[in-house]
Amino acid sequence: KFPADGELLLQRGGGVDDPSRESGCFNDPHDLKMDSQGRLFVADRGNNRIQIFDQAGELLDIWTQFGRPSGLWIDADDRLYAADGMSGEQWNRGWERGIRIGDARSGYVTEFIPDYEVQSGSGIEFLAADRDGNVFAGQVGRQRFEKYVRVRP
Repeated sequence: KFPADGELLLQRGGGVDDPSRESGCFNDPHDLKMDSQGRLFVADRGNNRIQIFDQAGELLDIWTQFGRPSGLWIDADDRLYAADGMSGEQWNRGWERGIRIGDARSGYVTEFIPDYEVQSGSGIEFLAADRDGNVFAGQVGRQRFEKYVRVRP
């Protein structure tokens, strides 16, 4: 955390040479986003979790229900989108790759978009969503960008 003058105010984790499973520390953190309450969500991919912090850097919660998150997006309604492009046999065994969508306030996962090409390299790494609920996903290993269109019954 830095103020306008650039002085370091706060740092979490031990750095590149110190991956950790401890609460409040990280192993391969991949993305971070803030919700409408100013809470900081960190995609702690190497630990298969999202860690949530307040503005003072205090750990508020740890969520594992969003898989092995690489990318995060939180929309204006506090819907949380988490890209999991690596779960499977090698990492996070028993979980399916894809995009999990849920509530950033409660942590409930309400929707899932499965990865339809599980066996072809790493999946989704980055994502965003528009106000209509369409999801845009970047895939590094597959060298492409995709749009998932929300279909309403």
